[in-house]
Amino acid sequence: MASLTFLQPLSNLSSPTTLVSLKNPHHIPSFTSLNPSIIPKTRPFKSFTASFSLAESNSPKSLQPNLQPFLQELADSFDLPQDYFAQLPSDLRLDLNDAAFDLSNGRVIDECGQELGETLLNLSRAWEAADTSTSHALARQLPGLEESLTGNAKSAFGKRLVSAGRRFQSMGQYGQGELQKIAKVMITTGRVLSESSTSTVTDEQPKKESRMLKFGELQLELTSDKAIIGAIISVGFGILSWELAQGIQNIPESSLQYANENALMLAKSLRGALLAVCYSSAFLSALTSVGLVLLGRQLKSSMGPLTCTASDLAPLLLTTTTTTLNATAIAEFLCSRFNTISIKFNDTTHAIDNTYLLFSAYLVFAMQLGFAMLCAGSVRAKNTMNIMLTNVLDAAAGALSYYLFGFAFAFGAPSNAFIGRHFFGLHNIPSLSGGDYSFFLYQWAFAIAAAGITSGSIAERTQFVAYLIYSSFLTGFVYPVVSHWFWSADGWASPIRPNNLLFGSGSIDFAGSGVVHMVGGIAGLWGAVIEGPRIGRFDRTGRSVALRGHSASLVVLGTFLLWFGWYGFNPGSFLTILKSYGEGGTYYGQWSAIGRTAVTTTLAGCTAALTTLFSKRLLAGHWNVLDVCNGLLGGFAAITSGCSVVEPWAAIVCGFVAAWVLIGCNKVAEKLKYDDPLEAAQLHGGCGAWGLIFTGLFATEAYVNEVYAGKPGRPFGLLMGGGGKLLAAQIVQVLVVLVWVSATMGPLFYGLHKLKLLRISREDETQGMDMTRHGGFAYVYHDEDDPSIKPEFMMRRVGATDDASPAITTP
Repeated sequence: MASLTFLQPLSNLSSPTTLVSLKNPHHIPSFTSLNPSIIPKTRPFKSFTASFSLAESNSPKSLQPNLQPFLQELADSFDLPQDYFAQLPSDLRLDLNDAAFDLSNGRVIDECGQELGETLLNLSRAWEAADTSTSHALARQLPGLEESLTGNAKSAFGKRLVSAGRRFQSMGQYGQGELQKIAKVMITTGRVLSESSTSTVTDEQPKKESRMLKFGELQLELTSDKAIIGAIISVGFGILSWELAQGIQNIPESSLQYANENALMLAKSLRGALLAVCYSSAFLSALTSVGLVLLGRQLKSSMGPLTCTASDLAPLLLTTTTTTLNATAIAEFLCSRFNTISIKFNDTTHAIDNTYLLFSAYLVFAMQLGFAMLCAGSVRAKNTMNIMLTNVLDAAAGALSYYLFGFAFAFGAPSNAFIGRHFFGLHNIPSLSGGDYSFFLYQWAFAIAAAGITSGSIAERTQFVAYLIYSSFLTGFVYPVVSHWFWSADGWASPIRPNNLLFGSGSIDFAGSGVVHMVGGIAGLWGAVIEGPRIGRFDRTGRSVALRGHSASLVVLGTFLLWFGWYGFNPGSFLTILKSYGEGGTYYGQWSAIGRTAVTTTLAGCTAALTTLFSKRLLAGHWNVLDVCNGLLGGFAAITSGCSVVEPWAAIVCGFVAAWVLIGCNKVAEKLKYDDPLEAAQLHGGCGAWGLIFTGLFATEAYVNEVYAGKPGRPFGLLMGGGGKLLAAQIVQVLVVLVWVSATMGPLFYGLHKLKLLRISREDETQGMDMTRHGGFAYVYHDEDDPSIKPEFMMRRVGATDDASPAITTP
């Protein structure tokens, strides 16, 4: 129960009307400005403190308009001839589809409630199908749903009605003006719903010393203390980056000793790149710290309007003609201040979440540098420039294709269960359903990661034009369709789809063991199979010949860069950070789940690395850093699916098995004479498939319900007591991804092969593409270092001998 200090005439203190209670006012956007001169100056005032909450008769709820007539008029406006929508011209049909999109886009069920959300979805589908009778039947259900709507649901429903009504309004005059009548009724009803929701009064008591804001699924408790804590963490990260940069800079150049000048120049270039990254991180951390400190101060200052003085409230207590309390004016006065604070919190929430998502996108994009270094170190020196150029090409070509088509196919809602159909070329972005530009950037970084995986499988023997074609096709169509199935709210196997078609559960692939790693790995598998092995990879008897990469240093550097980027890949897939679990007001929330995801990612990768280290020591008799790096990445690829829904101890199991999956896949590949220079298909395809199955076994109930909230009784891991539905869904995803990628990328590579656009000539492959295609080697290169080049005989100059026999020379 709150208290306020009022000013009241002495003669009215005994009146029973002087104490009016006001129960938990919600936001009222309108503000009534009253002239202070209305207070009678002849009466003395005395201050007193009164607990307040509105009595039932004076509550703003009693002042709300009756919504039933508006909703009934809305339903009656759709009483049209049976084939009315079907007879609309094509341009008006397109406008009708846009109205359907505005009515049901995004998380309509989460915002409007289960019953109303499903009604709006069905209504939009009826509009898209031009089904007039079904549209009328669904509209007639709306008046009966009014009583079950909460304030937030009314607000969301009202906004959607206004938006869709404007679409009808843009159709102009048609027939007898039925469309304009619908538009007028929808806009009017929508505005009434929005205004009534802002003044809804509930009987719940506010929590002391907390400001809990709810925006759809997002529940936020934001204080200045949290902003200061974030600033401290950012300062620590900046200091770490600065010290790391200083350590690198203090390495004397004289200690950089390499076999030749080119290698020395490359080392200096890498040193400069690391310095730039570290100094940039330190600079960005400083800016972030300053921003968070300023934000914290702003949050403290924004608490001011919550305090009300007698001079503020006194003009609202009395009217010019009576001493009766003006309860409505008091409510508007108080709630207008709460509304201002709510808007500030809302803006701050979006800013922080978008900053978090952008930072995660930058980390995922930094993985491209890791791919480039890993690929460069894993191929022979004569193909270094070629493989690094293809990595640049994957990002460049993937950006355009994903911008034009890929993002729309993946997340263009509302859509069908197979493929998206909105937001081509980022049209209508930002939007409620399509997210902001940061969401596009994050998803693009994922798409080019899949293309980068494929490039490693077909390295050292693929034509440049083939990279252009497959990269654009993979990022513009193949990958987006898969991501729509499992990540979009409309996807048939998505766990966030309300009426999921896959065992009522959907497949949990949180960050992409199947969507990203299996897609890239299987695409690379088909490319490598159709191209065939590199020259010299297997001898005439079929025995394997190791064509090792030229730089273990670059492999290790690339592995660490990928490890660093994986902290944006997995934890960043939450997309938002300011979300509390449960009632809020505690230390536990989505920020905790993000930290747990980073821990499970780390444990899985490290366990796989150690398992590979000792396993290869037993099998091969030596310690191999290259195998350890691949094992580490295999553990990361496996845990990516279930990183957010498993316990840390389960991540250790995941990494242990992933290492043996990779070793087994490599053994099978060698038996089948399959050549993959980076083991991409085995690592990403095999370990990705294991990761999906692992999630179906070890996903815990509590974490599944936290990450995928809104559906009680959702299936979880088989070994955790959740039954076999989730495991079945995971197996279905493995099979579906395998079939889809094989059916699309296999024919593409085969067609390129038949058109002689896939593999380079034998002469180019023997000499190396750096020389034949890119104008020179990246390093000083010696043929005798390459075991694939085996000259039939060597000719040498024969000098004079001690005897009298003539010297034999060769030209």
